[in-house]
Amino acid sequence: MPHSRFLFLEIKETAEDLKATRAWLTLLLPCIVTGERRSKGSPKPHTSAHIAISAPGLLKFGLNQEALDTFPREFTEGMAMGQRPRVLGDTGGSDPTQWEFGGPGKKTIHILLALYASSEAHLEALKQEAWYPNGSNHGLGVITQQDSFRRCDNEPFGFRDGIGQPTLEGSPVPVTPGQAVLKPGEFLLGYTNGYDNPSPVPTVSAALDPNRLLPADTIQTDRKAFGLNGSFLVFRKLKQDVEGFWNFFEQQTLNPDGTPNPEQKVYLASKCIGRWPSGAPLTLAPEKDNPALAGDNPRIDDFLFAATDVSGFACPIGAHIRRVNPRDALEPNSAAKALIISNRHRIIRRGRPYETPLLPDANCPPTAPDAPPAVNETTAAAEAHAEAKGQPKPTEQGLYFIVINADIQRQFEFIQQTWANNEKFNGLYDNKDPIIGDNDGTGVMVLQQSPVRTKIHGIPRFVEMRGGGYFFLPGLRALRVLAGLP
Repeated sequence: MPHSRFLFLEIKETAEDLKATRAWLTLLLPCIVTGERRSKGSPKPHTSAHIAISAPGLLKFGLNQEALDTFPREFTEGMAMGQRPRVLGDTGGSDPTQWEFGGPGKKTIHILLALYASSEAHLEALKQEAWYPNGSNHGLGVITQQDSFRRCDNEPFGFRDGIGQPTLEGSPVPVTPGQAVLKPGEFLLGYTNGYDNPSPVPTVSAALDPNRLLPADTIQTDRKAFGLNGSFLVFRKLKQDVEGFWNFFEQQTLNPDGTPNPEQKVYLASKCIGRWPSGAPLTLAPEKDNPALAGDNPRIDDFLFAATDVSGFACPIGAHIRRVNPRDALEPNSAAKALIISNRHRIIRRGRPYETPLLPDANCPPTAPDAPPAVNETTAAAEAHAEAKGQPKPTEQGLYFIVINADIQRQFEFIQQTWANNEKFNGLYDNKDPIIGDNDGTGVMVLQQSPVRTKIHGIPRFVEMRGGGYFFLPGLRALRVLAGLP
């Protein structure tokens, strides 16, 4: 479903508003997509709806502070408060005070309603549903609406996105070569996680479950397992400086006479990412893009680092994909131990591209292997389409970055703080993630080579935060409790 809309909602102040919001949730419940499998041969749906709730939103729905205290601190504290901005590198232009939504001084977000559709027409048709919030009904106010349209698999810098997702043990979906198969408790609360323990489940007192919808907690049997089958969702609106990104690598690769070298520009950018624009991994194609290794080729993610590229000569140690998933090459551990550690910090992620203003539909032309794109051809095609119609080019591009994890601190925050923003990651020095790191223009990117390594100096910040928050994805029973249903 390439079209999506994210509605950030507040529950208004009065008791009547809360009553109306609970009635709204009752209307919405049958439309929320669940883990139930479709019967074979049944038609695929054209739309889907998902609901996530913030810590202040849970209080608004009627949970008390005692119940909220059973949730992890990072969730109750929120992404924009306390030490979280420093932990995540949300400083300078990414400081929460600069955010469009979710930051201090902004309206408090209680609910995130995520809508997806197979076409723009189907997305707009959802406005006719009785549960659709229009800004003045159901006791809800719309704080902001964020729309997205994914034209193809590329993110705004022009590289294929969404590769390397883990899967859950016991899932009916076939496992692809090289794909990590993780315990369900890494993403679902109440199930066995990577430490062979059940992931912690937030609880409520029996008084908050008068209709006895929730099972008893397995540890505190006098309390109810409110969080069972739930998860945590991280939402981050990330602005990408596409023009600055490609200008930087062009300046780094000019010929001796000062003329551009397009092939070297893409080569250097790919070294920083760890994949070529097609998605082909540098570990398997170190010197030139090889689209034959991308697309539906099972080898696109079937590789390890220590086994074939321990020194980083093909994929640099500080490259983006090697930081966010070091696989079997995490010093000073053995390859087997490193893989176990890496898999304890995995996330399920989705990147939904956005443009301001949103450009019209345009086909995503294939990338020619002999002439890699200097910019994202997806956007270039859309810009040409917009220009032909007399419409403006986008003034801002980026991703809505969505993460699912059972432990925000151990999974998402660990990756961001300990791997992406750590200057000394895996034996490096003064070398943060060149793509998503909180670089300030003084850092470096080390390219391991023989006999002498090289460095890229003065890497600026290419990705900035523009808004977001931490949310709880309730299971169906918990949603029924919040709606006050029998």
